[in-house]
Amino acid sequence: MRSLQLRLSLGLLLSLLLAFMLLWLLVSNASRYLAENYITTRLQHDTESLLTAVQFRNDGQLSLDHRLLNPIYQRPFSGHYYKIQSGHTRLRSRSLWDQDLVVQPLDVGQQHRRHLRGPQQQPLLMLTSRFNKDNRQVTISVAENLSPVEADLAHLQYYFTLAAVLLLLGLMAVQGLILHAGLRPLDRTRRELQALVQGQLTHLDQNVPTEISPLVEEINHLLTILDNRLKRSRHALGDLAHALKKPLTVLNQLAHDPVLADHPELQQNLLNQLASIQHPLSRILQRARLAGEGPVSTLFSFDEEMPALLNTLQQMYYSKSLRIEQNLPAQLSLAIDREDMLELIGNLLDNACKWAAQTVRITVSRDDDAFTVIEIEDDGPGVAEDQLAALTQRGTRLDETTEGHGLGLAIAQEIIISLSGRLQLQRSPSLGGLQVRVVLPA
Repeated sequence: MRSLQLRLSLGLLLSLLLAFMLLWLLVSNASRYLAENYITTRLQHDTESLLTAVQFRNDGQLSLDHRLLNPIYQRPFSGHYYKIQSGHTRLRSRSLWDQDLVVQPLDVGQQHRRHLRGPQQQPLLMLTSRFNKDNRQVTISVAENLSPVEADLAHLQYYFTLAAVLLLLGLMAVQGLILHAGLRPLDRTRRELQALVQGQLTHLDQNVPTEISPLVEEINHLLTILDNRLKRSRHALGDLAHALKKPLTVLNQLAHDPVLADHPELQQNLLNQLASIQHPLSRILQRARLAGEGPVSTLFSFDEEMPALLNTLQQMYYSKSLRIEQNLPAQLSLAIDREDMLELIGNLLDNACKWAAQTVRITVSRDDDAFTVIEIEDDGPGVAEDQLAALTQRGTRLDETTEGHGLGLAIAQEIIISLSGRLQLQRSPSLGGLQVRVVLPA
């Protein structure tokens, strides 16, 4: 369970269910307790009436003055019953008909209440009391049918349960609104993180609740550290290239010194090695100039970045008088680090310009699945089908006569893999040379 809102909702729901269950039990038991106490009070009144009606004849036999009794005790199975015992004499209400009540023995002054089953399996509440009247001990048991009370309690429980369920649903709806409002800052921070990944922001807004403020501060601190490290790396790369450029210029001048004219093989070998160093060095200097001082995670915009990149390539290959065609959608941006895209497209275009005869073409589009498709093709000699797979291996060069180190496509392949994309190599159907097709996820 990864959703914080779902976790809080389930926790509160379980708490509310437990509270309502306890409340339901409390109300049910309290209602039954009050109802039985009320019935017990009525049974006590009937017991006192029966005690008043109890008479002992001269022969010691027990008798009752029925004029003092409630007529309900005369109707069979009325739900109101009594039983009077004194010695071996037993008097029962007519309402018992041929049934009897089981009475537990008590001492004088004691009183006992219990539940039992009476005539026709009626649930009864029976109150038994033992008295001393006219120097004779009398036990009076009075019982009442609880069926009407239990029916009323069942209705009460039904309506209480219905009200509790409705109240619980209402509380859950209110809780959802409260949680949604309470977690809104987290949702805003999530959107800021997405904007951060897409290069639209450089830091998160720290105007957040106290609970997540330390997290936001640590993320911003980490972003600052990474930004500083990447800037230092860029600057170090540019500084290194500038530091090497001057001694390489001196070495190039020495390579053309007349003294080496007597050693043409040595001179040519030296010139070739210097050229192999100067080409990647020149590209690094151009990349350092293009990178500038922008944020490390700036959104890559084709409208803003491609003109400078194409202009750099035109200058690097001015001797070939290349025509670089571009088919780019207007205002297309990618949520990919600017430096990664410059490295990727720069390497692919550099490779195409290197092998092209006259024309290089770059086409960018979006397919039906919202993937970004970048196609770079040239009108060069192309590559045989059985050699395409070897092109993406670091250091592989199929033509040693062309200047380069064989790293361009390998570096591009590594960047594409890091972006979860795909690289496809084939012959260009329109220009005849190599076509590099890059598919990047949205």
